[in-house]
Amino acid sequence: MSEDTQHDQEHISVMKSEALEALQVTANSWYIDGTFGRGGHTFAILEQGGNVIAFDCDQDAIAFGEANFVDQIAKGQLILVNQNFDKLREIWFKLKSERKIPEISGVLFDFGLSSPQLADADRGFSFQTDGPLDMRMDKRLGVQAKDLLVILPEKQLAEMIWLYGGEEYSKKIAKMIYGHRTSVPFQTTQHLASAIARVKPRIGHLHPATKTFQALRIAVNSELDSIETALPQALEILKPNGRLVTISFHEGEDRLAKHNFVAWMKQGKGQMLEKKAVSPTEEELTHNQRARSAKLRAFIKHE
Repeated sequence: MSEDTQHDQEHISVMKSEALEALQVTANSWYIDGTFGRGGHTFAILEQGGNVIAFDCDQDAIAFGEANFVDQIAKGQLILVNQNFDKLREIWFKLKSERKIPEISGVLFDFGLSSPQLADADRGFSFQTDGPLDMRMDKRLGVQAKDLLVILPEKQLAEMIWLYGGEEYSKKIAKMIYGHRTSVPFQTTQHLASAIARVKPRIGHLHPATKTFQALRIAVNSELDSIETALPQALEILKPNGRLVTISFHEGEDRLAKHNFVAWMKQGKGQMLEKKAVSPTEEELTHNQRARSAKLRAFIKHE
């Protein structure tokens, strides 16, 4: 059984070799994996002798880690934290005091969903199979995607779909969703996806509902706000010459990483490893089409 199959449960970690190269993992040093997922990046860091504090707000991801990384947890090489990475600084200071962990040598953020999340119909992230319009990464959150479709005014719905999804038909889709409130509010993924397909023509390989679903997921989980909060925290807890690596799948995510890195350079806090974002290799794309929109950036903190 391959390492990816064993530890990722058929989830293929995106740009793993590039991320490890950017992190420059050294034995016995401590690293933070901002999104544990199915542990692909964490396992790779552990395999190179590093120790990991892995965050994930998804309870299923933490349960997977507890079941499949028993030895690493027992040996104190891996600490799993069931929190959003926007709590990074708070959790780090707590662990530093309680566990006497030395400074952090690297932080990795992979902002994408894991394959198991997409495959689980009950999570509502995908319209490939029918399920409830949930989309919460953290099941402790109160608001689901179906709730946003009911409570947001039509104009705000359109703005959300455009801002987070880049959807050109945002106004038409918002008007359609708003019109359903008085008759049959949307409750399931395929109900919403099929309704969107009736007001928006298919363009290229993307399903007409793809961008709207992306926008809803980002809004439900406050993803961009979490990234904006977490990036400065990551820089703060890095030791001198420590490295911060981001893997983005959405223009808004990548923009936040780029803008922060550029601002930090101007402030003399460090430098970017590469001026431009690194994209997946053609070889990786042949094995994992979900990597096609990925962009990797890395920042090295100055002494």
